[in-house]
Amino acid sequence: MSKNLNANLANEQIITILKKFMIFDDLSLTDIKKILRMDSKNSKVDEPYRSRIVKLCQYEAGETVIREGEFDCWSFWVVKGSFDVIQNKKVIATFSTSGEIFGEMSVLEGIPRTASVVSVTPGVCLCIDMSVIENLDDESVRTTIKNGFYKVILGRLGKTKDKMLAEKQQIEIKYADLLSFEEKIRAKSKK
Repeated sequence: MSKNLNANLANEQIITILKKFMIFDDLSLTDIKKILRMDSKNSKVDEPYRSRIVKLCQYEAGETVIREGEFDCWSFWVVKGSFDVIQNKKVIATFSTSGEIFGEMSVLEGIPRTASVVSVTPGVCLCIDMSVIENLDDESVRTTIKNGFYKVILGRLGKTKDKMLAEKQQIEIKYADLLSFEEKIRAKSKK
């Protein structure tokens, strides 16, 4: 079971960290404070809310962070550690760089989790309850965050495309080598 390292992370330090994440980089510090309900009009009333929306969780090696088929509104940013994305008992991706996000697809699309995520090593994630996006009064902030998610997804698709093209080139080279080898064997057999 994950260990919550801090009950209330909605503070100025976390705002500064969030600003560095791709989906928040187009937001102002004021906008991020709105998301965390740290703006002046929502002072003491929202303490319980703020203590639940952002948490820092520690995971043991082998611990399941996300379970395929379940539904929740949390997105996860790697602070440290390595996390495998598993679908149909196969590892389809690994996140190990600080600041990488996982769990965003379910949040963005409002669908159950399409894969499980397991901590490969002991790790720590900054976890944010993204259901707050839909409850924001500010449409421009909601749109900016959703566009940030799309940037992350498009970046991944671009990397996947590049990887597929590189693998296709390798296959074409191996196929050409195989054809060349076949020609040599045929030439030798005619002698």
